[in-house]
Amino acid sequence: MDHYSSELAAKANTLLTLNRQIAGIKFAYTFEEFKEMPAKAMRAKIAYCVAVKAAMSGKCVKLSGEFCGCSGSSRALGFEPLPEDFTNGKRFQSLGLYKDLDTSKQVANGMIACRKPSYGIMVQPLGKYRKGHPDVVIIMTDARNAMRLLQGYTYSYGSQPIFKMTGNQAICVECTSHPMEADQMNLSMLCSGTRYLAKWKAGEIAVGFPYHKFVATVEGLLKTVNAVELDPAKHRIQENLVGQGFPDPNFRLGYTYYTDLEKKKALLRKKQP
Repeated sequence: MDHYSSELAAKANTLLTLNRQIAGIKFAYTFEEFKEMPAKAMRAKIAYCVAVKAAMSGKCVKLSGEFCGCSGSSRALGFEPLPEDFTNGKRFQSLGLYKDLDTSKQVANGMIACRKPSYGIMVQPLGKYRKGHPDVVIIMTDARNAMRLLQGYTYSYGSQPIFKMTGNQAICVECTSHPMEADQMNLSMLCSGTRYLAKWKAGEIAVGFPYHKFVATVEGLLKTVNAVELDPAKHRIQENLVGQGFPDPNFRLGYTYYTDLEKKKALLRKKQP
């Protein structure tokens, strides 16, 4: 649906308190698809995570495999096949990241790369998708917003029992290829490489979604406001939603599930002799 992604971004930004824009990643599997993407093509090598950060500041870029400046993201995004020294663990082992070759191999084989070879990707703010939608959505945020995203996701899908996190290949694997291939939300504490290259803030963490599950998560965010948000947040969210043309949510004021439980406990204590 045209413009739906921009409406989704507006709603998500109102329900959360984000300092960076939400990034949407769209894959191109042929040169023709890549050429038609409405974004500036990179003509110098750049790391994928740096391109994602650029999108979170409002830029629209597209990156072909030729100009992907990071071997880890080239493998993860399907720009190049997995080399033998990756799958057998020797590449990670040479970096000193794991205690032995068996551990290195186990970590490498647990990383899901995009199975379908791709030519390139477009990375831009979710709100700038005017036609079609991205394949993957990435949010860079803090622990409180990550909690809310988990609550919204769980509202729609139930508990997510397995998160793939290694502190390595954070944006390309943990936030892009894994959510896309496993079709599930994933959290990332980021990695040393992206914290160095993209210069994320120390307290920032990332959350990746396949697009369709982000749609349901935003609906879950809205549906759980009554249960978890205090009145000041409810007033702010309600005013902003109505101001943007969304229906009035008519939140229940003076209530959250946890304050209600505390009130009930206080009443029980008063009744005790």
